Amino acid sequence: MSTGRTLIATFVLGFVLTIGLVAAGTVVVDDRTPEPAEVDQSHFQPDHALPDETPDGGEITMDSEEQSNTVVIYTGATTGGQTSLGQLPIQDVSDGPELSTGSLGGTERGVTPLVTTLVENGHEVEFYSGAMNDGPLAQTLSDADAFVAPGSVSFTEQDQETITSFTDAGGRFVMTANPGSSDTAAELGDSNGLYTEAGYLYNLTENDNNYLSIYAEPTGSSDLTDGVEQVVFRSASSVGASDSDTVLETDATMSTSREDGTYGVGAVDGNVAMIGDSSFLEPENAYRADNNELIGNVADFLVTGSVDETSLPGADNESPAGQQPPTDGGQSQEPIGDAEDIPEMNTTESE
Repeated sequence: MSTGRTLIATFVLGFVLTIGLVAAGTVVVDDRTPEPAEVDQSHFQPDHALPDETPDGGEITMDSEEQSNTVVIYTGATTGGQTSLGQLPIQDVSDGPELSTGSLGGTERGVTPLVTTLVENGHEVEFYSGAMNDGPLAQTLSDADAFVAPGSVSFTEQDQETITSFTDAGGRFVMTANPGSSDTAAELGDSNGLYTEAGYLYNLTENDNNYLSIYAEPTGSSDLTDGVEQVVFRSASSVGASDSDTVLETDATMSTSREDGTYGVGAVDGNVAMIGDSSFLEPENAYRADNNELIGNVADFLVTGSVDETSLPGADNESPAGQQPPTDGGQSQEPIGDAEDIPEMNTTESE
């Protein structure tokens, strides 16, 4: 019996000692557990997680005191009720973000800030679509002082001759060379000392939150860039002038050659101006950087020409190439002559 009790007592004593040692060890371990090291998180800056964006601001104004000029804006030939604006370099998708390449959303909407500016300063704006009931372009331009061809539009050979005759008579002409429409712009610019290159420009390091949204700056003193320090183009082509320097340039990469360099994106030759993008005219882009200044300068350029009305194409109801003028005077819609007639668009300047 004594042996059994001894064994039991020894077991109990060993168990108690084991539990005690474990408990003591646990206390020691807890006492010696190191504090977690402080991690340097200076690299984590959520305020800088997104790239900087160019601020909005300013207003669109005109310096010209010219009165009652007529500006015709070409909106593209219509087929079956749809506006034909050519193929865009980037295709829109129904479930994706709204793209801005100069012609999405329609040409009339895309020039609303320019239209509003002209009308508020006493000028008349007419839209010309090139549809059959519009009549020949020559007839439309016979009473015009300026012509604008924004977006990816195309012209017949006869219309191109009309535009050249119009500018030779002193009419002002502004066209854009969006990627996807460079062929037409090249044909029109060729007879006016301007040219464009195929492809588009991009910048992977310095851009307005998108590699296609490039910055451009004036190259010197020019009426078209007066007051402009920097503009933002959402999708631009390279343009140039054969007899003069470009007025806007950008540091970018050319898509067709992958070559980095300085490329012209704005040029003027006499009565003709070519800008390598039309997106700056759109309501959502009109107040980015100094885009508002550029739009105001475009408006001034359009109304400050000196037109010889007797030399205008279609003057005295005569149309080129044997075309007969339409009985309705060549216009399919009433001109815009009052700010209330402008389509309701949000053109309020940004704060």
